Amino acid sequence: MKNEALKIKDGLFYDERSAGGIVFKEDNGKIFWLLVKTISSYKTKKEHKGPVYKFPKGHLKEGEFLKQAALREVEEEGRVKANVLAKIGSNNYILWDQENKKKIIKKVTFFLMEYTGQSSLKYYDSEMVIERGWFNLEEAGEKLAYDSEKVLLRKAKIKLESLVGK
Repeated sequence: MKNEALKIKDGLFYDERSAGGIVFKEDNGKIFWLLVKTISSYKTKKEHKGPVYKFPKGHLKEGEFLKQAALREVEEEGRVKANVLAKIGSNNYILWDQENKKKIIKKVTFFLMEYTGQSSLKYYDSEMVIERGWFNLEEAGEKLAYDSEKVLLRKAKIKLESLVGK
């Protein structure tokens, strides 16, 4: 199934399904958001020069559900453990796979997650994580490379506020 396109009811074909986490932690009454800085073998429509900041995300493994994949990817890429609080939304990414010389349409579902602790789980993928960091909302919004992820960050903030009653 990995190499077969997945037909979705809106008529789009997805070559890949992925999941990721928008992880927050509270420190001294302030909220910080986890971003990873990566070097990828894929190119997007809007090419970014060099490494990019983004949310941890990645492919589903055989038999894995979206939440399981999101938690695993957050632990692998972000080296943190977290709890899923809510689904935030999905993004479609159109990428160019230089290695296989083809366009890939990737659907990624993101979850709001609360940081619960550090992890020493090792990460192995074609995409290299070169930095991990916690940023306040403004800093995270400035650093994120993809506009669609900036929108998800704002949605995550709103969702978090609704969950804590602020």
